[in-house]
Amino acid sequence: MKKTDYPTWEMYSRSLTNEEYADPTLVLDELFDFAHLPEWRTLLWDWLKITVSGSYNTETTAAERASILCVYEKLQKLIEASHLLYIQQKTSKENTKEKERHIF
Repeated sequence: MKKTDYPTWEMYSRSLTNEEYADPTLVLDELFDFAHLPEWRTLLWDWLKITVSGSYNTETTAAERASILCVYEKLQKLIEASHLLYIQQKTSKENTKEKERHIF
């Protein structure tokens, strides 16, 4: 699906706080305060195994299910913060190109 197929409101954050929206790098701090890189690899692997095997309700404890939901929320924020950084960088590059066109 192309970006233009979405309503405009879908392009905005749903889960970032005002503070995180103003400084998306705060989401990275939160992400790695929650778990270090090796732990994230394990969390993602466990999430994949549970999802693919279909054992979410049958072989996982309540604590494991809560952890999976927390991982989802963290990844949602990470994607939204990354999108915000992407848009900021893209806009900055476009502004630089526009300024260069006016100079020459």
